[in-house]
Amino acid sequence: MSFWTTITEGISVALDALRANKVRSGLTILGVAIGVFVVMTMAAIVTGIDTSFEEIMSSRGVTTFFVSHFDWTEFMDPSTADDAENHFMRRDPVDPRWADDLAALPGIYRVSAMVDLGDAGYEARVGETQVGISLYGVSADYLSIDNGDVIQGRWFTEAEYERRRQVAVIDSATAYSLYGALDPLGREFRIQSSRAGAPFTVVGVYRRPANLFAGFGTHWVMVPFSSADKALPVWDRMVTLVVRPEPETELQAALDVTRARLRQIRGLGPRDEDDFAMITQEEMLSVWNQLTGVLFSVMVGLSSIGLMVGGVGVIGIMMISVTERTREIGLRKSLGARQRDVLWQFLVEAATLTLLGGAIGMAFGGSAAWAVSEWTPLPASVPWWSIVAALGASALTGVGFGLYPASRAARLDPIAALRYE
Repeated sequence: MSFWTTITEGISVALDALRANKVRSGLTILGVAIGVFVVMTMAAIVTGIDTSFEEIMSSRGVTTFFVSHFDWTEFMDPSTADDAENHFMRRDPVDPRWADDLAALPGIYRVSAMVDLGDAGYEARVGETQVGISLYGVSADYLSIDNGDVIQGRWFTEAEYERRRQVAVIDSATAYSLYGALDPLGREFRIQSSRAGAPFTVVGVYRRPANLFAGFGTHWVMVPFSSADKALPVWDRMVTLVVRPEPETELQAALDVTRARLRQIRGLGPRDEDDFAMITQEEMLSVWNQLTGVLFSVMVGLSSIGLMVGGVGVIGIMMISVTERTREIGLRKSLGARQRDVLWQFLVEAATLTLLGGAIGMAFGGSAAWAVSEWTPLPASVPWWSIVAALGASALTGVGFGLYPASRAARLDPIAALRYE
């Protein structure tokens, strides 16, 4: 038989077996379909998460980097978490007053101090109404790196920042929780923790940039870093400097000039190691890719279970097929069919069943990715490699698990096979 004749005949026999043994074949297809569905869906989710994270990074500017007294990306890697904790406690914190010094360096456009007080237990209060908040002390030009919007009122000004005015920009969830349907602009509320508190006046309502992570938290409150430093307890070890180079300055040049100045400020000698960290967007993205790589490994493990179930089904259905068609095999071999012809025919039959399961899994996986993209903030999309991987895994499952039954059929003695009842 020719190559294409073997292919078409194998497909035809596989479809006949499917129609004749719907339950048995259906279970085989179901196992493969589940495995492929997991691959497609998880790949779409991971791709969507990566896309959202990259959007956040690009919105801040690809050359923007952060200066801290320790590398907080090391906390995300279990192998370096101990070093990060040691650096966090032992190294001297960065001083927000360094911002003006670093901003005067050649090629540096702006340096701003910021602090994340989201885990410090702060609440916003108006009378008896209170709500937990994510509190940030930021610069007057923070929107230039955050890419969010002020949908009502305004952002605080440079003059208010310099004079440490106790003004705040809150999100719409905080505005509604504190004031209901009332206009929040110009109204006073209190930022309070178990240790201290201070009154602030609302000057604007803020909307975070549209991305996946914006949906994971509400009740955002932004205040001038200088005001937070004056009115609220700010742990100096949480202070970070945001460095924005000039648009025409290369990132490496900005890093070099900043590192040199920081070493001078710290009083480090030529052989002393840096006791500070500069974290670039690329480094943050690399750490993020490591985290999603773990998720990808889980995806592969889950999909392998489904493919194994389908593979076991392939062995069962093909062994039964060989038994039922023993006389047919003997007749083919007596008419001149070679072992490899019989082997190839049964492998094509097995691969057809698993590819059919793969196609069904791809259809459901693509539909799930579309639903996630349409109905959630996650921009899920099916990457091309997941389609190739799904089809390849389906075909390999059929060939791999169908090899034993196919080789058994190919080794049948034609005379004994013709006598088989």
